[in-house]
Amino acid sequence: MKLFDKVKVLVSRQRYNEREVYEGMVGTIIDAEIRGRTFHVIFTDPTPVTADNWDTIDLKDDILCAIHIKDLEVVEESDCTNEYLLENLPKQNPKWFCKVEDGFIINLLGEKLNKIPYDYDS
Repeated sequence: MKLFDKVKVLVSRQRYNEREVYEGMVGTIIDAEIRGRTFHVIFTDPTPVTADNWDTIDLKDDILCAIHIKDLEVVEESDCTNEYLLENLPKQNPKWFCKVEDGFIINLLGEKLNKIPYDYDS
């Protein structure tokens, strides 16, 4: 799980519901870094933009929400490279945690934040 992956919300939580994010919604990770074991996910209006409706689409309806990693499932992986992740991390610091692989929150040096796979709070 990393920048630009499409992800599905697996649970409803009050803090998500307050932002109008509910179980089953699909969004896109839009921030390279992981903060507080969460990814920033944007949920956009699913209406396809066409020449006939482009002027009626309201981008203010997009929802940005910090979602805990354990509450997300990858629906579609992006082709985002480690080099691109590094460019988009604050201060281009490879020590910042930025992706989830095999149940571990890791940085670009391969260091793991959690000790037990898939237990993101360990």
